[in-house]
Amino acid sequence: MSAEGTAETSGLAHVCFVAGAAHSGSTLLGLALGAHPRAFYAGEADKSALLADPSAKERKRTCKVCGPGCPVWTGLAWGGARTLYDALAERTGRALLVDSTKRVDWIDARLGELAGRPVRVSLVDLRRDPRAILASRLRKAPEAGARAHAETWAAQRAAVEALALRFPGDVHAVDYEALAAAPEATLRALTAALGLSWDPAVLDPWNAPQHPIGGNAGTQSLLVGARTAPGGALAVSGEKGRYYGSHPRAFVLDTRHLDELGADALGVLDEVLRERGRGPSTKEAT
Repeated sequence: MSAEGTAETSGLAHVCFVAGAAHSGSTLLGLALGAHPRAFYAGEADKSALLADPSAKERKRTCKVCGPGCPVWTGLAWGGARTLYDALAERTGRALLVDSTKRVDWIDARLGELAGRPVRVSLVDLRRDPRAILASRLRKAPEAGARAHAETWAAQRAAVEALALRFPGDVHAVDYEALAAAPEATLRALTAALGLSWDPAVLDPWNAPQHPIGGNAGTQSLLVGARTAPGGALAVSGEKGRYYGSHPRAFVLDTRHLDELGADALGVLDEVLRERGRGPSTKEAT
């Protein structure tokens, strides 16, 4: 697949869902897998429902890199027995589709569409230290408060764990901390588990053609060719702009939570964890 599009066609063979709580690093992992020459990263594919909705914000209904006129998403059509993933596989020439939608109901619905077909389905259960997730959520919406954010995280984790138990295909647990600190070892293991031969391109997703919808704009702003001008699909500002403005195009372990979370927020997180029998928040990748 080129940045300009492709005339190749390929049948859908494999769908990999990357599930986890919001702010777990799914955009980073998705971009890495999408850099493999046999895979396409769709981003949060549930945003496809907004593609034809002119009332939705542009950044919600277009490719986060290309904006309007994307060679992958513009004019994409599907329906009936022809799923979104079929349409993407045909347009990109990639047989493995990666979807990092967080909504478990979306994943269940797509599994229903694929049931009975000779298409492999995989689930990556992406985990991250809940302290880091809490700090990220408070950075984005401090007005909601630590307890609401901690409870949202706990509910999302419970939903993903329940999904993993009933998932009809293979399930792979990945820790964000391992991905960020030891990307080659982590990605070698995961790509092998997904049936992909090793390709070092996955270690440099920022220089690969990428066309995600939805997802973390900060991580995506590191992509070469991303529209980062003011008002662009990937414009980032404020604290996010400052952080990613000095971020290298490399896997970097984000440890901002160690400096940002105070005793009160950590105490609230520990309370929520104890209420759900999960243990102290000092345990990473809970």
